[in-house]
Amino acid sequence: MPACFFKTANNDRNGLKEMSKKESKTETENLSLSKQRKLERAKKRAAAKRESLILRITGIVILAAIIGVIGYAAGSAIYRSVKSVKPSADYSACLTDNGFIKDVNAAALVTLPEYKSFTAPLSEIEYSDESVDADIENVLNSHQVLQTETDKKIEDGDKVSIEYVGTVDGVAFEGGSTNDTPADLTIGSGSYIDDFEQQLIGHGVGDHVTVEVTFPEDYGKEDLNGKDAVFEVDIDGIYEKPEFTDEFVAENLSENASTVAEYRQYLKDSHYEENLRNWVDNYLLENSQVSSYPKAYLKNLKSTTKYTEQQQFENMNQMSQAYYGYTMYETFDDYVGMTEAEYDESLDETCKEQMKGELVYQAILENEGLSVTEADYRAYLTEKDGSDDSLNSEVEQYGLGYAMKNMVKEKALEIALRGVTVQ
Repeated sequence: MPACFFKTANNDRNGLKEMSKKESKTETENLSLSKQRKLERAKKRAAAKRESLILRITGIVILAAIIGVIGYAAGSAIYRSVKSVKPSADYSACLTDNGFIKDVNAAALVTLPEYKSFTAPLSEIEYSDESVDADIENVLNSHQVLQTETDKKIEDGDKVSIEYVGTVDGVAFEGGSTNDTPADLTIGSGSYIDDFEQQLIGHGVGDHVTVEVTFPEDYGKEDLNGKDAVFEVDIDGIYEKPEFTDEFVAENLSENASTVAEYRQYLKDSHYEENLRNWVDNYLLENSQVSSYPKAYLKNLKSTTKYTEQQQFENMNQMSQAYYGYTMYETFDDYVGMTEAEYDESLDETCKEQMKGELVYQAILENEGLSVTEADYRAYLTEKDGSDDSLNSEVEQYGLGYAMKNMVKEKALEIALRGVTVQ
């Protein structure tokens, strides 16, 4: 074989090898590209599956969260509904007609202090001479007589009758004048704006006084806050107290005494009895222990207490609207000074404190094997007030059981008062 041919053959073989290499490389490249595309498609499918899974998980989590929020809100609403105190006007719902708590053995729930033989300190019971003098002064103040013709000059503590017109920058303002209806004012009471009352001291009946004052910055009325004002005041009269004499006592206090000495002794005796009664009542309550509080009665006590306060809230607003043209409280929350939920919660302690006294008085009667009747209460009221009419109205509004609680307390205190020694 010619060498040239060999060379050509080799060349051909080499060319074939090169072609084979190129084709192999191309195939490899094509295969790699195909695999790469498959891998990319697989990655995309995996990514799509992961995204779908994440979305499903996220949806489940969100749904669970929504269900949780709804459940919490529903649970909270149910809890609030359960804890909420519903007002009730049925004051005698859990009471018997003799004033006892129904189906309750109070003697088994209350540990009572010694109430048949105990002592009270005289220093906390007796009524002092200073207290007697203060009471007499109050009586004289309530019997003052307006003097329109007197040379007396106004002093601190005097009660006077005045008329006035108030202006700011020369213009009369609303509420600043008496409008020809004299006003009574006690000097030093602080009823009027600062320094108003003091500027009347030293003047007498018939005097015309120009009073100059400055309203506080926070007075509460925009047109008056911080403003200087002038009041033109006419003094119509000065009230004078009578002397406390036997004649005064006989004329004005004859129901209790006929002389000064008798009235002073009346004050000492009546306040002694009142102080002793209050001391014994406090002694019983402070030294008694209650093991548990009947749930049904506690619930009803909360309901009636809330009803009473809501009625008072509405009455206060009606009165303020009628007299002043505006409501004093916007909401029940404003009236009680807390949210209704907080108020409802506070009723537990308030009503337990009230119930403690009722359980103590009932326990004393149970220990003594005693009870009270409507006839007992009517006799008590007739002796005390001269009539039992108050019981009829009380029963009409609150029921007999509620009204009879008063007699249960009176009977229990009567027993304890027989056992106390003052020394």
